[in-house]
Amino acid sequence: MSNQLNHANQAVPTTNSTYIAHLWEYPQLTLAIFGIQVFTPGANALYEESGIPQQMEASLAEAEGLLGVRIFGESTGGMQLQYWRSHDDLARFARTMPHTAWWKWLNQNKGKGFGFYHEIYQCRTAEAIFETGTTPLGPALFCTTSTVTGGEGRSQERQRQFLEAAQPTTRE
Repeated sequence: MSNQLNHANQAVPTTNSTYIAHLWEYPQLTLAIFGIQVFTPGANALYEESGIPQQMEASLAEAEGLLGVRIFGESTGGMQLQYWRSHDDLARFARTMPHTAWWKWLNQNKGKGFGFYHEIYQCRTAEAIFETGTTPLGPALFCTTSTVTGGEGRSQERQRQFLEAAQPTTRE
């Protein structure tokens, strides 16, 4: 079977097999969803002129602990799904420039035809399985992957492995 490399230079099965991402390698995995809702053309122009979209792209490229970003369009704006190694990494990023300047700008421009939202989830168990025909995305780009037989019903086993990896170790 031929393989391709993911961003971590690990072999990723080709799309002719079912494979899983080893999410248990990131037992403190945190998912963050950031979105913008834009209600007027003027609001969109104001946001674009702020320079935040360009700054965000550059800043996230250097963010410690950021594992990956997926971008989605919505009818009223856009959304980013961000995968973080831990909530601590995300919180540290949120307390630095330029992120703090973005929040200041948002507070200064409230009520001008747009709104921002975020959701943060600290995973306690997780699974990422990619059926035959799926190209690598999301966790398959930052986790080790391995092929599996689809339809085996081993979801609970994989999630238990994630939970066990997330348990604090005891020192003697």
